[in-house]
Amino acid sequence: MLSKRNFVMMMTMIIVVLVLFLSSVALKEYFNDYDVNHAAETEIIEQKEHKPDPTGQQVLYVGTMENGYYRAIQEWAEYRNNSLRVFSSLSAADRILRTNEEKKAYVLIDGELLADDPEAAAEKLSQYVEQGGVVIFYRLPAYRVIEGCRDLQNLLGIQRLRGESVQLQEIRLFGGFLLGGETHYLFEGVEDPELVDLDREVPWYDISSRTKSYMVGFLTEEEKSAAGLNNEDMPAIIWRSNMGTGSVFAVNGDYMKGETALGILDAMLYEAEDYALYSVVNAQNLSFAGFPDLTVENEDTMAETYGMTTQQFCRDILWPSLVASTQKGNWKGTAFVSVKQSDQSQNEPNENDLIDYLKFFNEETTEAGISLGRIESSDLRASVEDEYNTLKSWDLNYVFAGGYVRKENQEKLAALIDGNGQMDFFQDLRTVVGEYETDQQILSWMTDRITLQNATTNAYIHSYQDSLRLKSLETALGYSNILVDIYRVLWPETSEDGWEHVAEKMSSNVDTYWKPFSAFEKTTISQSDSRVRNFLNGSVESTRTGDQISIQTAGFTGDAYLLLRTHDEVVETMTGGTWKEVEENTYLLQLTSEEASVTLRPEKELYYQE
Repeated sequence: MLSKRNFVMMMTMIIVVLVLFLSSVALKEYFNDYDVNHAAETEIIEQKEHKPDPTGQQVLYVGTMENGYYRAIQEWAEYRNNSLRVFSSLSAADRILRTNEEKKAYVLIDGELLADDPEAAAEKLSQYVEQGGVVIFYRLPAYRVIEGCRDLQNLLGIQRLRGESVQLQEIRLFGGFLLGGETHYLFEGVEDPELVDLDREVPWYDISSRTKSYMVGFLTEEEKSAAGLNNEDMPAIIWRSNMGTGSVFAVNGDYMKGETALGILDAMLYEAEDYALYSVVNAQNLSFAGFPDLTVENEDTMAETYGMTTQQFCRDILWPSLVASTQKGNWKGTAFVSVKQSDQSQNEPNENDLIDYLKFFNEETTEAGISLGRIESSDLRASVEDEYNTLKSWDLNYVFAGGYVRKENQEKLAALIDGNGQMDFFQDLRTVVGEYETDQQILSWMTDRITLQNATTNAYIHSYQDSLRLKSLETALGYSNILVDIYRVLWPETSEDGWEHVAEKMSSNVDTYWKPFSAFEKTTISQSDSRVRNFLNGSVESTRTGDQISIQTAGFTGDAYLLLRTHDEVVETMTGGTWKEVEENTYLLQLTSEEASVTLRPEKELYYQE
């Protein structure tokens, strides 16, 4: 039987536990400064006048601007502060190719231009390379042109042409070229065939012993054995040929179209030099487009698909799932709030929902941005103004510093910019995220006060081309912006758009494919914006004397982030900043002053015993 004394003690303990619990909840609520966007508290770094140094590194682009390769190459030259000169033919660049300057220009050439006189072109380029030049064939000459010109074969390091087309079993990207390690892209036995989007058939070039392969196609073991072939006989896709003191790089396929070219170019020049050092952003973003929707809309479809309203679905299904994904990978999300997603919706948005979400976001280190425009809106200005006026009437102090714009509204956005380079509405907006597209510039200035950070990948799919693109962008920029498109989920057109179908893919993709790049920092979109501004404004120069690399920067406000890639050397000491390893032979430097130095030592010390 329970004594009176024990009963009193037990009740006292229950009351104490209850009071402590309620106190913690009350304190958590009291100290939740949900109406403050801490990510937007940093000073805005405005665009600086920035022109490539005419005495610095020159890049010669030989080809037309309409061939599908120019835009990405121009973007890369802009990021690297290289002076890009365009020539429609190789002969037009004769004067520069004949100079004996110590600092050679990088020559990026469309091999299709060599068809009329491949012998003369091969002789001209061979002389340039032998004197220390770097030539990059971003598109190879046609197979028959190479077959008919021995000098061109010698320039490219091709010892045998085995066929105009061969079907591959696998493509293998070797580690140490692009960041992210070795990757095998299989064409058969794949669970989801939709992910296989690389060209399976390529011309078969057998390259010589003075070359180095970075990406190679493979046949089946049965095909190799039947023909008596070894791995070194397999079709080369990306390789380097050495000649004299220079290098020739070749790309067998369309891998230099779009943003995949950015990292490939940086990787090639790293392979051509004794080290590489360049500026990166150091930011990894996870963007939730159209979340939450503060209005109950698309009611019939939502009821049929999910059995609940948009309000219930966002709160009870989407938010817990998004939190689980961010926590698993230590991401900092950015949720681009939709006051209303369609002009056709008759219901009114709920202010209390937004306050609840801002509290949730603050607890999970998630930033709130604003969605600019509505689905199929005929009047972008009217819809943005309506969103602005609604939020203003709620008298919130929260600063919406990031905006999201769907692709159908992106070109219209310029009409909402005033003469001071700010938005007519949401004047605190400092950066805009554009919808994911496969061929668009990633980072740029919209105005001298607003940056554009286009999404780099779709969270719901990670195809072979997406894999190469991710590796390339991390190599070139140390940057990614994963787009989780909630519009698609709330306005599903097929069963493939349902959350139960895409949620697992999103979680698996984000958790798996970004692990090799964990050295780069997770940020919200405003935190990333500050780094993007620095990246676009800054420039880096370096020289090496013995084991020491001296670094000079200009144009950065605050810290600068640089990527250092070495060949079998490790960082021993650094002044003017700190460093950490990204992967073997690759280091992320954080410079805290305009000048810094890095001392290297061989990865493996050699000792000799007399």
